[in-house]
Amino acid sequence: MNSLYNHALKQSHALQKDLDKFQSGQDASAGLQGQISVSLNGLQRSIDDYENLAKRELIPVKKETALTRIAKFRQDLQSMKVRFESIKKQQETIKNEQNRDSLLRRTNRVASSIPEHPYQPLSRDEFAMREQSFVRNTDSQLDEFIGQAQSLLENLTDQHSILKKTQKKILDTANHLGLSQNVIRYIERRTAQDKWIFYGGMILTILCIWAIIHYIR
Repeated sequence: MNSLYNHALKQSHALQKDLDKFQSGQDASAGLQGQISVSLNGLQRSIDDYENLAKRELIPVKKETALTRIAKFRQDLQSMKVRFESIKKQQETIKNEQNRDSLLRRTNRVASSIPEHPYQPLSRDEFAMREQSFVRNTDSQLDEFIGQAQSLLENLTDQHSILKKTQKKILDTANHLGLSQNVIRYIERRTAQDKWIFYGGMILTILCIWAIIHYIR
């Protein structure tokens, strides 16, 4: 049970660091937001597993201590969820303002560059310059999308590794404490469900990368 507590504590600290990074604007990418969402769900599962084991604790003092920790975990988790949603709204507002300013600047540049005869065909050099600019912008956006997808895939892989280590520790602890086979089978079923979620997320990410490459290029 202590291993589950330590694991949930590490997850909570990692989440706080990611939220600080997101709020400061150091990293407001979709990859980090996806990582935070996955981490919040992972912490929720860890708290649930910890509570299930705590309810089966036979020593009253240990049981009371564990339930107190669980209440604190749930309170912190709720606070982090509220904070995450608040930061997303703030970042969205900032992004909308930046997009509006960028649109106004582009509109002013276009208005100032309108020729005396607006329907005059572009020269070959002007057409080539516009085509090169479009290709550069497309490549830049494609690299950004692929980078975000790769980041999400790495996060899913890290979560899978953590889940495997946690399963081994839980089973070792369960065998050491002599818990019933029903409890062990419950842990194994829960781990199998997490594994399918991991594989599903990984396949979805790979399909997204393939779709971006196929349709943009």
